[in-house]
Amino acid sequence: MEPAEQTLMQSPMMQSFLLFVYTHGFWLRLGLMALLALAAVFGARLYRKLVAALRKKLARYMPEWLQILYDGFSEPLVLLLRCLLLYWAVLAAPLPLTVLQVNQLAGPAFSAAVIGLLGWGLWRSEGLCGLLLRSAQNRLDLESNKTMTRFFEKIFRALVAAAAVLAILELFGVPVAGLLAGAGVAGLAVSLAAQSTLSNLIAGITLVMERPFGIGDYIVLGSFEGTVEEISFRSTKLRTPDNCLITVENSKVSAEYIQNVTTRNSRLWNFVIGVTYDTPRDRIEALCADLTALCQAEPMVLADTVQVALIGFGASSIDIDLRMYVTTLGLNDFRALKNRLNLQIMDLMERRGCEFAFPSTSVYLEKTPAP
Repeated sequence: MEPAEQTLMQSPMMQSFLLFVYTHGFWLRLGLMALLALAAVFGARLYRKLVAALRKKLARYMPEWLQILYDGFSEPLVLLLRCLLLYWAVLAAPLPLTVLQVNQLAGPAFSAAVIGLLGWGLWRSEGLCGLLLRSAQNRLDLESNKTMTRFFEKIFRALVAAAAVLAILELFGVPVAGLLAGAGVAGLAVSLAAQSTLSNLIAGITLVMERPFGIGDYIVLGSFEGTVEEISFRSTKLRTPDNCLITVENSKVSAEYIQNVTTRNSRLWNFVIGVTYDTPRDRIEALCADLTALCQAEPMVLADTVQVALIGFGASSIDIDLRMYVTTLGLNDFRALKNRLNLQIMDLMERRGCEFAFPSTSVYLEKTPAP
């Protein structure tokens, strides 16, 4: 073999493989190539079973972080083994090329595949972010906030993808340093033209760090309300009560008054009952007392918060205001409570001989005496 070819045999395993390949005849090399190619193409199920069996055997000895890495790299390792077998099949192929020429053709592709698979393994191991946040839970008071975990998982994946792309570009001779310098200048120009995107990114980081709400919380945001499904770099997604998905830019979210409904321990219910003007005073006083007793008897109402008062005289009604706090936080439970109490109020009004007022207009006709 030529000196240039001998420099490729750095590891003992590669040395032995190349020596075996290039010291045997055409048909043996062809058979070895076919065997390696078949093992690469059709051996995936076997390799996955071996990886799963090894995982099951070593699970009790591995800490949680190592289990996350093992699970993340399990599939990339199978593909890496298949790529290695294909690479060896190319080296064993009876081609009219020297080892150096074959390696110059197949080597960069194999190296790029290795880098890509390693990056994929790290991409799949984003659970390490959640593990690190849980370990810092007591110090940072993060509780079990899924929002933080998801946000940092996205940052982790973006960094892994960027590192893998740069490594592959460097492998193929692209001047990465010059590329980064040019990207910095171009990034400055782009940042001037994308100020709204940057403001959304900064607002997103602020929302994650201050945590006025998290994923799964029900919030009221200006004229919108719903359950938070996702907080990304640019926007926040809400699922409204009518099952629509609304995307709101983070800069607008930060500028609004955010009401986090999930964090409250009670809910205000305030409404007005209008009774007709022909209702006597004693009936109104008895009605107010009965309304107070009715609301305080409801298990879902905080009894000490019930307030019933005659608050004014409207255009068509005497207005009785009811104000109380209830413990039903969910929308469906709250609607069920309102339905139940409203029916009981209707029965109470009927028993007391009171009538609900409605907008009406009185017309007075004045008879003008004849001249």
